Amino acid sequence: MRNRVVRTATVALRGLALFLGAFTIVGLVGEVRGRTSDVSLWWIDLRDLPGILRIALLASFAGLLVAWGIRARPGVRLRRVTALGCAMFALLALRDTARFMAISGSGFVHSTLPVPFSLFVAAFLGVLAIGTLRPPTFDGDRPARTGLTILASVIAWGLLFPLAQMFFFGTTDYRRPADAAVIFGARVYASGVPSPLLADRIRTGVELYRAGLVPTLVMSGGDGADGFNEALVMRDEAIAAGVSPAAILVDPAGVTTEATVANAIALLWDHSVPPSLIAVSQAYHLPRVQLSFATAGIDVLTVPAADPEPIGEMPQLVAREVPAFWVYYLRVCLG
Repeated sequence: MRNRVVRTATVALRGLALFLGAFTIVGLVGEVRGRTSDVSLWWIDLRDLPGILRIALLASFAGLLVAWGIRARPGVRLRRVTALGCAMFALLALRDTARFMAISGSGFVHSTLPVPFSLFVAAFLGVLAIGTLRPPTFDGDRPARTGLTILASVIAWGLLFPLAQMFFFGTTDYRRPADAAVIFGARVYASGVPSPLLADRIRTGVELYRAGLVPTLVMSGGDGADGFNEALVMRDEAIAAGVSPAAILVDPAGVTTEATVANAIALLWDHSVPPSLIAVSQAYHLPRVQLSFATAGIDVLTVPAADPEPIGEMPQLVAREVPAFWVYYLRVCLG
């Protein structure tokens, strides 16, 4: 029984190493190609380091993780160096935790969770550091079976990672003064009434405007199956809530997340200074929104739409975002 537990833990750790290594390598390819920036922000913040040093550290660590993860019997030197790298990045993640707690305590950001994602990153890296030091425990007579179990572990981590981003990043409110808030569209019923998802997004955008954080709201949506253009309904709802019509820009062709991002930038960017923007949508959607803005070179601020009442279709929406996150991530980095 004990051996089975140890082997299961080893499989999980190897899958984590391969997942994190591959994720970082793909992101670094995107950075080198100029498709995105600061890919490490998805799991660790190294922005205070010089760019070349940051990329070198991430690339070296990712290479160590992949090398340890794929070798059936990694040597002592590889195990020790990988453990050292895990320990170093665990300490950096703890530094991120301290920074986030300080910023959150000052009211600069508002998190609904008591601890940040970086604390879990530090914990997993610490466990990984210990695991890499252990001698291999796999049965060398069954390499195919071992490979399949490790692949299953990689896939499991690949499912958990977007969920963690929705749960931690998506629910964190980064509101502060900006040039405009972009409100993403959602379904409008045949009666012309916004769906609960859309109503919550409009309400949150109006709150930002009333608080004086943004002078402009960009209402973006497409033609719905029920005969209404989402953006036009959003505009009318915001005006009814007291927003000046002059403060609203309408994008009636925001049929996808990417289209909304492109159209909003076209409306607001004068090609000299990029606008500072807030994106408003539900927490499950915001990681993908951030990826889309990153492609355009804008580090958008995200604000989750407040959902005062549970939304019945939320589990399906969250499940749909898991593959969508990876489609966007790969498209941003490799497309």
